[in-house]
Amino acid sequence: MDFLEEVARLYALPLDQFTAARNTAAKQATQHGDKTLAGTLRKLPKPASAAWLVNVLVNRRRDEVEQVLELGASLKAAQVSLDRAQLNALGQQRQRLLAAVARQSLDAAAEVGHDVGAAALPGVEQTLRAALADPAAAAAVLTGRLVRTLEATGWDPVDLEGAVAGPFDPPSTAADADDEGRDPQANAGTPTGATDGSRKAQQLSLAHRRRQAQARLDAAREASAEVEAEASGIRRRLERLSVRRDGLTATIEDLNERLEILKRELADVDGQAAGLDEQAAEAGRSLKEARDEEEAAEALLEELG
Repeated sequence: MDFLEEVARLYALPLDQFTAARNTAAKQATQHGDKTLAGTLRKLPKPASAAWLVNVLVNRRRDEVEQVLELGASLKAAQVSLDRAQLNALGQQRQRLLAAVARQSLDAAAEVGHDVGAAALPGVEQTLRAALADPAAAAAVLTGRLVRTLEATGWDPVDLEGAVAGPFDPPSTAADADDEGRDPQANAGTPTGATDGSRKAQQLSLAHRRRQAQARLDAAREASAEVEAEASGIRRRLERLSVRRDGLTATIEDLNERLEILKRELADVDGQAAGLDEQAAEAGRSLKEARDEEEAAEALLEELG
């Protein structure tokens, strides 16, 4: 049983299966006579929910995680060049990208059969932000074996103590430092051939990192263009809805005006009807009087023979 492979397998499992699977792996190691491995496996801590979500992202959405890390390199390049406009644009893109990738962790978790509530998302974003700022934290994230969340605090290196299950050797960034700003006497006493070779290696490393940074910047710009295109589409739809709303408002105003006219006509009709009712009553009384008079005249005529 390869220890690292087994650890990677355990931390890729649904969170609610971790403890049972870990204990089973330790039991199997014991049965194979490797008590040291069994004890090490048994001590593996269950990851926090947010840390597990990051592990799932690395296992199932690695391209998106690497895109976040590439954006970090672009930000560092912009900081070196003091390009304020680029820094602002990349900073805004960073926030959108962090939130979007963090939300994808919930989908990835559902794919492996373990739903996690949105309350864990701040921890996912915090960890990705730390990985974006610190290459060592980025390396820890990419192991897919996080036990707890990571946090970047100012310019200090991210605390990785106990953050990764199993062996983890954070990458050293000292060898990548540029020659600019170094003490000219720093290489005194170093053989010329060694110095030249070291310089050449550093130059090649710097050129490679620049190509990587450019590729990351191109990807960031492409993502930014896609977001801008989507935003433009939303703005156009909003404009069409605004025109439609104005049309509906005008129609409502016309209908309200027509309603007022009809109300006035109805009141006039009601008034005329009331007047005619009174005239009809008067006519009825006059008719009755005329008929009474007619009957009286007929009776008198009969008496006179």
